[in-house]
Amino acid sequence: MDRPVTLLASDPALRSALGFLLTLEGFDIRGDADRVTGSVCLVVDQGFRGDGLAWLAGLRAAGNASPAIVLATHPDRAVRASAAALGARLIEKPLTGDELTNALTEILTHRPAA
Repeated sequence: MDRPVTLLASDPALRSALGFLLTLEGFDIRGDADRVTGSVCLVVDQGFRGDGLAWLAGLRAAGNASPAIVLATHPDRAVRASAAALGARLIEKPLTGDELTNALTEILTHRPAA
């Protein structure tokens, strides 16, 4: 199965660790924020470019409806509501277990045919 994921995190250590983990799980990791137009799924860290949710909102406003997962540390109600309003699944950091890989597998398995 083609499993492309665009990973968007400003922290190089987080990007590297998640990229390594997801590659081991069989995902095709991409990381170019300027080329997300055809992305199958986005994984956006809350801190991406200062405010990952605002960045995702801008992407949505530009017409990009790619499925998205937002990674957030101790998200409050406002963060949860913003993620939901953007149609993004929220996963809390620190990541434990297989929640991220399971969510990606579910999204990529159930995506509409092109």
